[in-house]
Amino acid sequence: MATRLDPKQFTIVATFVSAGVAAGAGGFVIVGGKLKKVPPRGIKQLQAAYQMLESADGLAAGRLKTDLQNNAVQLAQQAVGA
Repeated sequence: MATRLDPKQFTIVATFVSAGVAAGAGGFVIVGGKLKKVPPRGIKQLQAAYQMLESADGLAAGRLKTDLQNNAVQLAQQAVGA
């Protein structure tokens, strides 16, 4: 059974973003009080994941929508090394 996701509930809040990450390079962020490494291009991957979720929001319910949401979550996890 596919996992149902609500793109509006997908939120990553970083309380600090290092200069490298802000420039699209590697670095770190602080999320939930924990230090997370972000590899080079990580922030761009997170932005792409968000755009994928936004795109999925415009689709009718179905396999394509679910697959796009699941792929977006996987991309976001890769971006932060989860």
